[in-house]
Parts: sequence; C-alpha cells; structure tokens
Amino acid sequence: MANAVDSRLFGLVVSDGHEVHRVRDRDYKETPQRLRALLAGVEAMPIWDRLPLRQFGEDPILAVHDSAFFRFMGDVINCLEPGEELLPSIVPIRNRDRLPADLTLQAPYYSLDTFTPITRNGYVTARKSVDCALTAAEAMLDGARAAYALIRPPGHHAEHRYFGGYCYFNSLAVAANYLSRRGKVAVFDLDYHHGNGQQEIFYRRNDVLTMSIHGHPSVAFPYFSGFEDETGTGAGEGFNLNVPLMEGVDGDAYRRALDRLVRRAEEFGPACIVVALGLDTARNDPAGTWLLRAEDFRRNGQAIGAFRLPTLVVQEGGYHLRTLGVNARSFFEGLWEGMGGA
Repeated sequence: MANAVDSRLFGLVVSDGHEVHRVRDRDYKETPQRLRALLAGVEAMPIWDRLPLRQFGEDPILAVHDSAFFRFMGDVINCLEPGEELLPSIVPIRNRDRLPADLTLQAPYYSLDTFTPITRNGYVTARKSVDCALTAAEAMLDGARAAYALIRPPGHHAEHRYFGGYCYFNSLAVAANYLSRRGKVAVFDLDYHHGNGQQEIFYRRNDVLTMSIHGHPSVAFPYFSGFEDETGTGAGEGFNLNVPLMEGVDGDAYRRALDRLVRRAEEFGPACIVVALGLDTARNDPAGTWLLRAEDFRRNGQAIGAFRLPTLVVQEGGYHLRTLGVNARSFFEGLWEGMGGA
C-alpha cells in the first residue's frame, strides 16, 4: 500500500542501515559521514514529509540492469567473508562469453574500475538505495510536489551490466524508468562526474531525456564517457545532451551550462524531472575542481523548480563534509522557491 503523502510538501526518504557500508581504504571518499552531514543540513527544513522506506523487489532493477550482472552481484557476496572486500584483479578485454568458473574471478567482467570493492554490506545498502529512490518516486506519483532520495552508495555510474565509481546499482535510472510509465522523464545530472550509467541505459530511448553537466572526460572520471558528440542512437538520437566543462568552473559559467539543459528540457516537454544531485561541484570538494558556493546551488535549485513539475532528487556525489549540508539545504531552498514556496 502506498504511503500517504502531504501534497503541499516535499517527500524525504532516507536510506536506513547505510552505516554498515564502510570501505577500509582511508582514501575512499564515499563514507557514512557523507549521509550524516547531508541529513543534518536539510532535516530541520519545514518543507519535508518524512516517509518510511518501502521494498520493491528485484523487478524494477531488472528493468534496467542485465540479469546476469544482477545475479552475479547477489551470488558473489556469498563467496565473501564478513568484512572481506573483492576488487578486480585483471582488466579483461576478451572472452566475455567464457567466464571463469570461480565467481570471484568474474568481478572484472562487471567492473568499470579497480577501486570500487564488492562487499556484503555494500550490496545490501545498494539494494536499499534503489528502494529509497523508488519510494521517493512513488511519493511523487502519489502527489508530492518533489521528493528527495537521500542515499548512499550513489548510483549514476552503474551501467546496464557494470558497477564502478562507488556505484553498484543505478538507483536514479531504476526510478526514472519506473516513472516513465506515467510520461516522459527529463534527467538533469548535476554531479561533477558524467552520468555515464543513465546515458548508457537510456541511450536508445526517446521517452527519457538524459542530460549531464560534468568535468570534461579528458580530465575527469569516468574518462571514457561524456563527450559532447554523444547524443543518442536510433530512436534515442538527440535525446542525450552532454555539457563537458574544463577545470575552474564558477557559478556563472555553471548557470550558462544549466540554461542549455533547461532549454532542451522545455523543448522535450517532460511529465516529470529527475535530478542527480551531485554536490562535488562545490569549491574545495576533494573529488572535483569547480568553485560553486551555497548561493550557486540555491540558484540551480530555482532553475529546476521553475518547471513546476513533479521532481525527484536522488543524491549522488559530494565529499566535502564541511559544506555538504549547507549546499544541500541551499539547493532545496531554491527548488522550493522555484516551485512557488508554500
């Protein structure tokens, strides 16, 4: 049964139990402290209707992720000891149809990088992240003006059959696909890193418009994806928009890029909007090189809110703990104002 939603407010869904997902590497930026800092920054805002997490099962995930990949992720964790981390040991480029019998040796065939480990707890929290995004999406369908899925781990780097970039399942893509049953969806990826996951997943579709502002792939992860000439293929030709930017981008330059996305979305005419909220575009973020401040996030939120459409916001990157909370709060203040406030 769906949650009762106050249509005057924004729904807030927080992925519970995320604290168990910890990676031993001291340089691993995707930590539990991130979610705590984000929640501390936004939870006192009077705009929220806090909603409990619901479970949606595997079908929505299988609608966007390869079944063999999904089975592998669920099976390989049973080969691991509690606390054990599995990292790819090779970079396979051939014989994908003849995988090793040992599940742990198959990991490289499903990985985009060599720094995102598979763990039991990582799998569990990734599944909860998907449920969190779907709970927020369902809240929109039930009448919420907007909804925020405050999740970790993030998801926008996960492709149809690959994990990586701290991401295991693409919560945003699962939710966008779920929402597409009710009409066209426009995705705004505002993370510093390219949203290669949803680009790849929706690249041949014209009912989901994928757009991303990000560090140029010549200097920023994932390096292989996010070029301006990647515009979609087949029915999806023209329904993917990349705006790659070089280092040192400030708020004014970012807003000019965001204006391009806004104009394209206006042409597209979506029924709802999905935002990949990356806060690693902020000044001093250890994973980015840009210079956005709190007021810039507020203005970006206003630009999205001005559509006055149901809007799902899914948390992605952002690693500067001292400013995460205030920047998230600023974005949602702008989104609230753009939608007309109370």
